[in-house]
Amino acid sequence: MDVALFDRQQEMVRRDFDYYEARARDVKLAEDSGEDFGWLGYFIGNSKHSKELHIFDCREGQNIEAFIEGINRNRLIETLNNGLDLGGITFRKLNPFFRNINNLSCLCLKNVEVGMDGAQSLALTLTLGGSQCQSFKTLCIEDCNLNDEGFAGIAVALRIHPQLEQLRLRSKKIGLIGCIALGDTMRGWGASSNLKSLNLYDNAIDDRGLQALVAGMTNSPLEELNLDSNLITGVGLRSMNPYFQSGNCRLRNLRLYFINFGDEGALALADGLKGNKSLRRLQFHPCESGITDVGWAAFSKLLCDPSSINNTYHSNHNIDQIGYCFANEGTPPDMLHYISVNHLSRHPHEAAIRKILISHPDLDMEPFFQSQWNLKLLPVVIDWFKCARSGVLPIDLRVTKQRQRVSLRSIELSALYKFVRSMPALTVISYWQQVVANTQVKRRRIDDEMRRLDSERLRSYHDEEAAWVRLGRPISEESSSSLVRGLKRMRMRQE
Repeated sequence: MDVALFDRQQEMVRRDFDYYEARARDVKLAEDSGEDFGWLGYFIGNSKHSKELHIFDCREGQNIEAFIEGINRNRLIETLNNGLDLGGITFRKLNPFFRNINNLSCLCLKNVEVGMDGAQSLALTLTLGGSQCQSFKTLCIEDCNLNDEGFAGIAVALRIHPQLEQLRLRSKKIGLIGCIALGDTMRGWGASSNLKSLNLYDNAIDDRGLQALVAGMTNSPLEELNLDSNLITGVGLRSMNPYFQSGNCRLRNLRLYFINFGDEGALALADGLKGNKSLRRLQFHPCESGITDVGWAAFSKLLCDPSSINNTYHSNHNIDQIGYCFANEGTPPDMLHYISVNHLSRHPHEAAIRKILISHPDLDMEPFFQSQWNLKLLPVVIDWFKCARSGVLPIDLRVTKQRQRVSLRSIELSALYKFVRSMPALTVISYWQQVVANTQVKRRRIDDEMRRLDSERLRSYHDEEAAWVRLGRPISEESSSSLVRGLKRMRMRQE
């Protein structure tokens, strides 16, 4: 009986606890519900199941102290999304939470009045309380009135968190000082850095700030960089060229929306992305970037340089987006065609073949006519066309496949004809050399057969002689002379 009563009480507590735990995700409290807010903190502190905590819209009169105390007792929260203005209570109140939590992976602050005091508290919390939290992967601070100096302190505190994978910072006040601190932090991470995504949307980053960031990105595994709505010009973009051309560059997506970098920026990006093997998407709004035909021509040459077959081959075959990601507004048609070729090709090598066949319908074979090569490269050319026929079609997305097959066959026949036309003497000599080689092989085969027949003939004479001896009769004169002639013939062939 006592056991049944105890189980019933436990069930009631569990039911009440589940009720508050469910409300902890998206709860709307009345203005006079301060006590209810304290109870919510109590159940959060004792929760054994909550993984995410999203806090928004706290009004005056609510028991913030009890709520914070409950959060500090929790040991299982993985995501903390705070849109709560703590007023006079700073992040120092959350030090026990960050010091004892081992599962926190995401900390997000949105529309919170952080200020300088809050930034210092957050930096201290990340330094003292978060050093043991190796699961910490994401930090997001958006619209929190965070100034340049405040973020610099947070960036310094992040030096002990090389495991960080995503950093999202949106504040109109972060500029040179913050970029220098963040660049130093990324450089300090070195090979242990895990930062994959850096979002610096809507800040006050200028060319000098970008240069400071790039200095720290050299050895970073960064894959996504968002610089939307900053004060960057072509000068700053040109400072990224060494990073683009570095063998350590892993950047796949670069966003430059709401930045008027003009033709100077387009030329800088086109120069820097020559030879780059990682970037896939260069995103900006064509109508707001200030690019004219000069800038688009530079991008077109980046994707396909038709000046020579070699330059076409060494063009960029990885980028499959330049411009606006949702529409083709403002992007020239030739750019869209080259981008489509890159996007639809299974490998950059296939994109290179397509562009060569599009830009050079009459292939120049003269570079292959070197005296030391002769016709040795002809099989290589034939194999190249075979690859183009089998795996690369469609070559030109603007025409039908049937027309492309006819065109490709014509290009191939033209190339082979140029080999024969440019080296007729070599072609004739090669023919008669092959005739001589075939004749010699045939003669050797006949000689081998003659030697075999002579050997068989001689063996038959020996057998006949042995038979006459057994019979006690002398060897016939005809057989003896035939044996002598056979021995002479064999001796002559051996000589």
